[in-house]
Amino acid sequence: MDLFTSFDGRISRSSFWLGILGLILISFLFIFILGSTMAVTGQMHQSVSLIISLILLYPAAAITVKRLHDRNKPAMPWLLIFFFPGIVSNLMKAFKIDYTVVDMKEAIETGGMMGVGRMRSMFGMGEFEMLVPGSIAMAVSLISFVVGIWALIELGFLKGTTGENDFGPDPLG
Repeated sequence: MDLFTSFDGRISRSSFWLGILGLILISFLFIFILGSTMAVTGQMHQSVSLIISLILLYPAAAITVKRLHDRNKPAMPWLLIFFFPGIVSNLMKAFKIDYTVVDMKEAIETGGMMGVGRMRSMFGMGEFEMLVPGSIAMAVSLISFVVGIWALIELGFLKGTTGENDFGPDPLG
């Protein structure tokens, strides 16, 4: 549990990956439970996704900070660099900033999107809307994606400092 709650010390790449896998599983569990217990559509879906992301932000930050420490890097500014673009992107999508809402009901009813119509009836979705990002939202999403790949390489694939460093003893030693 210390993996998800503490910002002290260092963790190895394997602990990082186990922590990330745990967060992904928790996220899917939240989505499954919420999706099966309430009809989550449209704006409600965006709000639920934002709330789940905010709940998991603290444990994700704890794992990230400890992995940064293993690479002998301070939490700040790296935590902001790795998290800020994704947070901004999620907030823009949740509050539909620079997104256009396209109502797909008409396309479904005219038969233009039969697969979507079947999916809608299978899952009992009353409304179906699609968010189309504008140029600013696309740019923020692209920056978030690139920074996310960089963070994944930095934290998940690059070796930590051998031996003791400024943040504690080697987690492998």
